[in-house]
Amino acid sequence: MDSGERPKFGKAEARSIRDAGWRQGSVFEPPAGFPVPEPFDREREVLVLCSQSCNVVSIQLDKDPFVEFVAASPIEKYHTGSGEAKGKNLRRFHLPVTGTSNFSAVECDFNRRFFVDRLELLSNRAATGIVVSDEHARNLAGWIARNYTRIALPDALAERAKGLFGTILEVLREREPTGEELSQAADKIYIAYEPISELDGGTYDVLLIFLFKDGDSETEISKRLLSRLQPYCNGSGVGGIKLIFDTKVRTQAFVSEFDGYQRLSEWDYLSNLGDVAEAEN
Repeated sequence: MDSGERPKFGKAEARSIRDAGWRQGSVFEPPAGFPVPEPFDREREVLVLCSQSCNVVSIQLDKDPFVEFVAASPIEKYHTGSGEAKGKNLRRFHLPVTGTSNFSAVECDFNRRFFVDRLELLSNRAATGIVVSDEHARNLAGWIARNYTRIALPDALAERAKGLFGTILEVLREREPTGEELSQAADKIYIAYEPISELDGGTYDVLLIFLFKDGDSETEISKRLLSRLQPYCNGSGVGGIKLIFDTKVRTQAFVSEFDGYQRLSEWDYLSNLGDVAEAEN
């Protein structure tokens, strides 16, 4: 777009963008002349709109002048259990699509995101035959959010906590009689620790709060956690980590109970990736 005076933009223009199919997760096959990152294979690759739908169709151009796209490559087979599909891989995300027989998903590359003037959407339409569901669009947003919400633990703590975190992960990946992983009932995990600096020796006091979706899940999983984590809670702990943990039901917890805690985002991909985009750190 011309960098001169901005054209009139209001409800009609915002409606035009909406009617052209633009929303978070929209797939776009850019025509010649549309700005794309380099290198970009216009014959094979596509763009996916990352910006939230409310910003995409906002009537306030001065507050939302740009939209964000990510370059993506078609992939023939989509595997729901892969790290790229679940959001575990922070660099690449597999976004399933419907409406085309040529590919089942696209691989989004986090390092190939870029911004475009939102006015460009007025003269272009999203691909009408390639559809991304609302759920998968939320998962895309969650994957992007994970890159910004990860907390950075002190290196010494991260190294010492490998055994602890590995044990927790094993518990969360155990399955219920229905075949569903226990992680599906875990809403979020919060962490606090002292000291907050690097330690050459001594002990880190680690506090964890596990937040669950319902009381039955909280009761069952807390028993399993206690059985496996007891050595870290006893005496001086294990490997320079002394643990205190608690479990709570999401609907019965108070915000004040999490003062001084940070959300441990390490395992967001295990449950509902879409929730990550809406979670507060």
